[in-house]
Amino acid sequence: MKEFAIYTGLRAALFAVCFGALWLALNNWLTIFPLLLLALIVSSILSIFVLRAARDRLAGKIEQRAEKISHRIEQARTAEDDD
Repeated sequence: MKEFAIYTGLRAALFAVCFGALWLALNNWLTIFPLLLLALIVSSILSIFVLRAARDRLAGKIEQRAEKISHRIEQARTAEDDD
């Protein structure tokens, strides 16, 4: 699943960018744990908008695979009924 790897990589990169920016901006006021949590929240919200195209491609690929599996199951069921 190439699309899954791409989307996961983009999510990780977005988190890293958010963490880096927040660390540069808030390093003097917050420790590492609150910075990590804040970066997680910010990157999650941003990913809704920024990674929409990658998420849609991933969802389309998952839907195609599910349809193929459903079709195979239906073929097997039909072949079983014919016997």
